[in-house]
Amino acid sequence: MPDPERKEGERALQWRPEDVSIPSEVEKKEKVSPSQSQFKAQVYDDSGKPLIATPQTKTVTVQLPADQKTLATLSKGKVSESISWLATFWLRMLKKAAHFGWRVLKRGEE
Repeated sequence: MPDPERKEGERALQWRPEDVSIPSEVEKKEKVSPSQSQFKAQVYDDSGKPLIATPQTKTVTVQLPADQKTLATLSKGKVSESISWLATFWLRMLKKAAHFGWRVLKRGEE
């Protein structure tokens, strides 16, 4: 179906940019950046009570049951063995702790 605003034989694209590079401001936004975890605004209900309560930032500590090398070898075991899944879980927790900046303790440390 023809476009009523376009005349017959007229092309839709009139101009094509020569430089198709992405500006650096846009490229910077594609990278992972930290977001604000606490906000200052407070929302109140009709009676004046706060609806949202944001807890203060607390330090999370993860204590590993074994060292990382042992967990890596245990995680490569048979799928039917539960120790493989447990080691895989702890390796994921270690990665999560590194991502969120949690404190990681090895067995016997405090």
